[in-house]
Amino acid sequence: MLIGAGAFVLMFFTINAIVVAYALTRDDFATQDVGNAFERAQAVSAYAVDRLDAAATGAELPRPPVILANQRDLQFSLLVTFLSQVVLVGIVLFASRQTLRGWARAVGLDRIHPERWWLVIGLVVLVYSALFAYSVAAAATGISWLEPNSTVPSGVSRDNLTLSITALATLIGAPISEEFFFRGLVFSGLLKWGFWPAALVSGAAFSLVHFDPGSVIPFLGIALVMTWVYWRRGSLWDSIAFHFAFNATSIILLLVTR
Repeated sequence: MLIGAGAFVLMFFTINAIVVAYALTRDDFATQDVGNAFERAQAVSAYAVDRLDAAATGAELPRPPVILANQRDLQFSLLVTFLSQVVLVGIVLFASRQTLRGWARAVGLDRIHPERWWLVIGLVVLVYSALFAYSVAAAATGISWLEPNSTVPSGVSRDNLTLSITALATLIGAPISEEFFFRGLVFSGLLKWGFWPAALVSGAAFSLVHFDPGSVIPFLGIALVMTWVYWRRGSLWDSIAFHFAFNATSIILLLVTR
């Protein structure tokens, strides 16, 4: 487990270094839209005023503000993310020191029970309802960093190719690679400590790597649910199904509101 965790950290920094190196070659690198509609309008208004002032005084014209995410930057970042997910699966298989067949038996991938996935779907509905309630409560506090933000950039919905790459990384790459690592390797590797210590450590790691302060608490709760599903059912397919259904719901909501 420690070998896998170390390799994960190394891969994480390598992948981010690749994205940073790419960003340095771009003058207008942007993978996120700027704020909400009012903040974007304010940025445009400020640019218009600055441009008029520059034109009136003969000064150099200011550069237009970067308001919307650049689709090329999004596509590159998403492809790198998917590559990291493929590498993570390889890290898990290497760190487990088992053959693919042996790993499949160890985490229950040789046991598929689709008839039990009704419980998984029900849990996704309950978890999403709890996440909505948490978001409302966090917004009511007025503390912005408590409010969870989507880990999927809203800009992906404006381009079909970007959206397709997002679906590949979110619906296939993330459920398989993250469940392999956080539930299959980390949780299973720490299970000798007992269910709760192992679940809390692996869940905390899962929530922290998403790098959104507002999502730490809800994602820890989601991780605990997925861990329980895997531990109770004895098959990683059940937590993968939960992860897929949860992410699919997020994508659907993004498409509905775009």
